[in-house]
Amino acid sequence: MLDFIINILQTPAIVLGLVALIGLILQKKSFSKVFSGTVKTSLGMLIIGFGASIIVNEILPFVDLFSEVFNLSGFATTSEAVVGAMQNSVIEIARTSALIMSIGFLVNVLVARFSPLKYIFLTGHMMWILSVAIAGSLYVNGLSEVTIIVVGSILQGLVMAILPAIGQPTVRKVIGGDDFAMAHLTTLGTVATGYIGGLLGDKSKNAEEIKLPESLSFFKDTSMSVSILIGVFYLLVSLLAGPEKVSKFSDGQNYIIFAIMKSLGFASGILILLQGVRMFLGELVPAFKGISDKLVPGAIPAIDVPALFAFAPNSLMIGFVTSVIGMIIGMFVSSALFKVAPLVSIIGAFFTGGVAGIFGNARGGRRGAIISGLLYGFILILGSGFIFTIFDYTKYGAVGVGHDCIDVMALILLLKNFYIGLIVIILAFIVLSVFKTRRDKNIK
Repeated sequence: MLDFIINILQTPAIVLGLVALIGLILQKKSFSKVFSGTVKTSLGMLIIGFGASIIVNEILPFVDLFSEVFNLSGFATTSEAVVGAMQNSVIEIARTSALIMSIGFLVNVLVARFSPLKYIFLTGHMMWILSVAIAGSLYVNGLSEVTIIVVGSILQGLVMAILPAIGQPTVRKVIGGDDFAMAHLTTLGTVATGYIGGLLGDKSKNAEEIKLPESLSFFKDTSMSVSILIGVFYLLVSLLAGPEKVSKFSDGQNYIIFAIMKSLGFASGILILLQGVRMFLGELVPAFKGISDKLVPGAIPAIDVPALFAFAPNSLMIGFVTSVIGMIIGMFVSSALFKVAPLVSIIGAFFTGGVAGIFGNARGGRRGAIISGLLYGFILILGSGFIFTIFDYTKYGAVGVGHDCIDVMALILLLKNFYIGLIVIILAFIVLSVFKTRRDKNIK
């Protein structure tokens, strides 16, 4: 039964379909509307997943070619690989993290029901990463399994309410309301760099309002701008690599044609993902009203970062490009300071560097988007290098990989001293609750 529950929680399409189902039933909608809303919500989430998979598959050869061309060596930045290895290698972490994930979700719902932080965290793979990071950190502190499960579940539930609360003031600026919140373990990084972008930027010059001459008006079309941008990247790296190196990935296809087709494939993934976002939000947000009104009054669904992409496509691409640059700088600085080189994460640069650009634009216009993306990429890689030096991944089966989720890095640092970490998280919850209560009173 536990495995069944965990499998559900790890499958976003099912979780969000169930959320829509419950919400529509609570609103006493007709059977056809309940059925249609549930299926369309799940389909929208699946379409997002398919789009994301295409993006990843099309960009992976670029990542390998990039490393070869610039003779990079180091460790890959991917939190999924780190926590997956920890679960496979340490049975105590596997057991406790599974329970933390499932019980922690219930704690999150209770927190949303009885506290001012009304956010229900619905990004399944982020819940999984968080649960393993918490279990691993408490395990390293030498706590018993029962203590790890009890304390870990409470921490999981609190953190899943705290992170969306931190991000919501900026998300609100992007989407114009509280229809949904962001549920991702890059919140601290994207929000902080967004604020810095706001301080150093110029809000009057919005990246989404960039005026182009008629001859370049095709750049306003997302499919065109993405295809051209990624095409330039792919062609440049392919030309530098040469046909022999590219042939390892192209399966006999001409290396120039290969680069062009990969860039077009990447753009098609973006278009599929954005279509899924529109379909998913169009069904989930109205359905969630039932839960908000009846089950957890005032509840706000906290969902994955692609939900933000359609609101600011220009800022997304600015954040993507500048975060790649920031990551390259961070890689060399990390190598000099910590003697380790976290490799540039092109996928992380797009999905979360893009969000940093969106947040930077919301607070500081196009200059804010550039600054935010650049800083985010730099901080992510530098932080990954630092954490790699203080946490022995190889002891727990994670070889050649490091974290790319800034929130997880912060959590690992906090929980190095269990009591200090616990106090900081509880204080953060209290402070955010007070601010949220005051804001709600001012609105009334």
